[in-house]
Order: sequence, then C-alpha cells, then structure tokens
Amino acid sequence: MKRTLITGTATAALVSAGFGCAGLELAAGTAHAGANRWCPGDPPPRVSAKAPNGATISVPVHPAWDTNVCHDWVATDGHVMEGIPCILPSFQQFMCPPGTIPNQLMTPVPNVGEG
Repeated sequence: MKRTLITGTATAALVSAGFGCAGLELAAGTAHAGANRWCPGDPPPRVSAKAPNGATISVPVHPAWDTNVCHDWVATDGHVMEGIPCILPSFQQFMCPPGTIPNQLMTPVPNVGEG
C-alpha cells in the first residue's frame, strides 16, 4: 500500500511538471503571435486606415525597407513595424523568445517618400 501511494504521488508530480512546462511554452508561443511576412514579389503590405467617412479600410503601404529580402512586420497607424513582436508587459520583456522584439521597443518604418 505504501509503495502504491509513493508511486501515485511521484506520477502526479511528473504529470503536473509536464503541464507546467507546456503552459510556459504556450505562453511563450502566444507572446509573439500576429506578425505578417512580406517577401520580394508579394504585393505591398496592407494596413487599416480611417476613411474620410470614418469607416476603416485596408490600404497598401510602401515601407522604405530593402525590397530584396523578406520582412516580418505588424501594422500600426498607416505604417509597418518590422520584426516579430513579443507582446508581454514591460516588466516581463526578459521572457521574450529569441528572435522577437518587445512590442514597446518596435518603431514604425517610414513609408517611401516620407522624410
């Protein structure tokens, strides 16, 4: 009886630890969700903008980036921000997965023709 109790407790601890790790991986995965990818030959990225009548419309933008390579991007206020965002509060930025940029540190890429 004692051996069964110990085995059951050990199994429960391992299962709990496994779910704990899976939970962390899931959290890390959702921390950088939402990036788009543009590559040479693709049409220009499209972002949401307000029309004069107040409706939200999708408009093409032409970021001033190297058009010979692929770019990961997200949209903001008629511009794109290059990179894969990590959407975590600033006090958790150290937990951002490699290859991501904390959302607070991303800056808009100027569009072609903007100074």
